[in-house]
Amino acid sequence: MLLNPADFAFTVALERSHAAIRKDLDTLTRDDFMVWPDRGAYGGQWLVAPLFMSSHYPGIEHHFAINQSKCPHTTALLRAIPGVTAAVFSWMEPGCHIYSHRDAKAIEVLRAHLPLEVPEGALMRVGSSMHTWQEGRCLLFDGFIDHETGNRGTVRRVVLMVDACVEGVEFERLQTWRTQNHIEIDPKLVLVHPHTRATMA
Repeated sequence: MLLNPADFAFTVALERSHAAIRKDLDTLTRDDFMVWPDRGAYGGQWLVAPLFMSSHYPGIEHHFAINQSKCPHTTALLRAIPGVTAAVFSWMEPGCHIYSHRDAKAIEVLRAHLPLEVPEGALMRVGSSMHTWQEGRCLLFDGFIDHETGNRGTVRRVVLMVDACVEGVEFERLQTWRTQNHIEIDPKLVLVHPHTRATMA
């Protein structure tokens, strides 16, 4: 149960810049990544290199400026995209499983995964549908839908995870898609206001 990345400007921009983003990833080492703090949300090893996040666990913000300086192409691209609220390189080691969950977010926010390294056996479930990643093509989904991720491969899986607020015609397109797919949104998960990019250095 995915959205078409060609229907949204931010995912089109991400796909066009895949080569530059991959170049930035290649400059990062394992020491540039941190363990995701919520250890109850997953099993195995899940590492992240956050560029910025408008909502985050305390202490993560100290990584933003460092990671942005190491990833200039990706940072410049994201600054040029209106509405981006979070961007994180997400590294899943073999055997990692991010458990079933739904996101708490503003109703206007969508999440995209831009695949950078995808081993055979890396999978994602969104609703009742199973998906794999294709390098360079965004996997775009509504975080209000129950989803989970696993890496059954033998090497790491890395994506750039980007949250963005969609507005105007794109928001209308999203709402139409939700209606057509009978998406029920739990009001307890809805944040009142979209996050801004104020936390980006």
